[in-house]
Amino acid sequence: MNYRFFLFLMVLSPFGLSAQLARGRFTEAGFMFGTANYSGDVAERNIEWKETRLGYGFLVRHHFTPYFALRAHIYTGTISGDDANTNKATRSYRFSAAIFEGGLIGEWTPFPKYKITKTGIFVPRVQPYIFAGVGYTNAQPRAEYYGPEDRRNEFLKIPLPEEGLRTRFLLAPFGAGLRADVNEYFLIGFDGGFRPVFSDDLDGMKINGNPAKDDWYYFFGLTFSVILGGNH
Repeated sequence: MNYRFFLFLMVLSPFGLSAQLARGRFTEAGFMFGTANYSGDVAERNIEWKETRLGYGFLVRHHFTPYFALRAHIYTGTISGDDANTNKATRSYRFSAAIFEGGLIGEWTPFPKYKITKTGIFVPRVQPYIFAGVGYTNAQPRAEYYGPEDRRNEFLKIPLPEEGLRTRFLLAPFGAGLRADVNEYFLIGFDGGFRPVFSDDLDGMKINGNPAKDDWYYFFGLTFSVILGGNH
């Protein structure tokens, strides 16, 4: 009798699990690998592609509903800029900064699709999403003048590195992404986000640059994650 009951549970369990998976709630964890970039006093364009640097990090995402997910992440990378890539080449400024960012991001999927049907069948899907949230970043910029020494006073209003600049910033990341299921438990995606830091201190120059123009930085990258458990 016990053997028959156990066999009955073994047969029934996949159907019960599939019914739970069809609800669209789950948690995933993974990493991002991509690029970091910057715009500010040492960039002629919004994004200077010649200054693209490596960016990477880790993320955990929980899907509360098929429409809404909350992501926590830690990203790091390097940003840089050089007047040689702008129309201010004779000014001869350049900088680089290591970025260490933590963020809490809300993601909205406008056209959700269930990856598990009510009968337990896996259905591949590709879904776009948009995101916005809050974050905190620590940057340690190193700015320098590398032009002719006899023209230093012509371009520098105060000596570099400038003193008293902020190195920690609150930010409001926002952007969009695309997420696809490789199989029932593994996902890949592409994520691109803008980071206004509401400050002109990110590149290590303020008085020597344009204090009225705030700095930005960006992460673009591929994401790879696995589902930890829950109803997906």
